[in-house]
Amino acid sequence: MQVKTLRRWNNLLHRDIGYLCVGMTLIYAISGIVLNHFKSGDFQHPDYGKSTTDFKVSLPVDGKIDQTYIYNILDQVKEKDHFKSYITGDGYVQLFLSNGFVYVDLATGEAQVERKTTRYVIKEMNLLHYNNLKKVYTWFSDLYAAGLIILAITGLFVLRGKNGILGRGAWLTAIGILLPALFLLFYS
Repeated sequence: MQVKTLRRWNNLLHRDIGYLCVGMTLIYAISGIVLNHFKSGDFQHPDYGKSTTDFKVSLPVDGKIDQTYIYNILDQVKEKDHFKSYITGDGYVQLFLSNGFVYVDLATGEAQVERKTTRYVIKEMNLLHYNNLKKVYTWFSDLYAAGLIILAITGLFVLRGKNGILGRGAWLTAIGILLPALFLLFYS
């Protein structure tokens, strides 16, 4: 086979596999950024956000925590439909909700509601990134990984001349291999 024909097939393969892989590449890249920053503490949880609101409640009559008192608090924060249970402790009551909790300081009446909200698109991307689906998706992600391997190899030969693998491309490829190796040496 002639070099010109090989180069043509290489470029066609690189282009078409690149188009096939673009969706998954974006999913893994965006999810990877979120997961990197979650682990460093920028997010409490990658799949959920949280919001807190401070408010004031009346203190229970005779210090008695009963269902009426609990429902009054829930009505105040409009969370009656999400109520699960509550606990009382030394000077506080905490109401557990399906989407968060309410904490009430029984000495001052100061309260805080914390609500958990789903980051819908990010949550689904993380589900794919972690391969929580298993089964057939494992094979799909293996095919995607194989596609990336082919993209990397065919990408080496797309350009020719001074910008190709025998020129500038050789230096950039070497740097691309060396940087992860340096991180491994430095951090392990």
